[in-house]
Amino acid sequence: MTRTQAFKNFLNCFSKEKLPITLSDDNIGYFDRKNPPLNVDVIRQFIKPGEGQDDDLTEYVACCQIPGTETFHAIIYWRGMILEYDYILATYNKNGVLINKKIIAGVRSNGQNVLRSVATIDEDWIISIVAGELFNNEELYDPLKSKMMTMELLANGEIIFSLQE
Repeated sequence: MTRTQAFKNFLNCFSKEKLPITLSDDNIGYFDRKNPPLNVDVIRQFIKPGEGQDDDLTEYVACCQIPGTETFHAIIYWRGMILEYDYILATYNKNGVLINKKIIAGVRSNGQNVLRSVATIDEDWIISIVAGELFNNEELYDPLKSKMMTMELLANGEIIFSLQE
């Protein structure tokens, strides 16, 4: 199979969702049921580059494609590792070469504290992210300690961000 065909098969694993879309730990089950599983070959070829090291317990779930891209492809996948669950936005050129990749939402824990972030992507490819942390023995987030970040998916496939105060 050619790289072009393999990339086309890879993209077909990602549902086409309408924007706006919100990504949180609550909706991974939706994507897991809706999309076919990613096989080892496409993970190795299209996801692993730029991922760094993981272990045999790392899972990947195809989530969705960002609509309206004309000169590139933008997909979101979920990566589950021990105490880390991330939604990752990745962009590729038309030949399947990675342009950019960023974590946009997820849950992380060090065993005591839990950092949770939720992302909403609007029709203009603006990504609004809210992150909060639960500290040891806390049961509720303190909204005054939440952080807001805005990222943007550009027309060339680059993903830029800035911290909002």
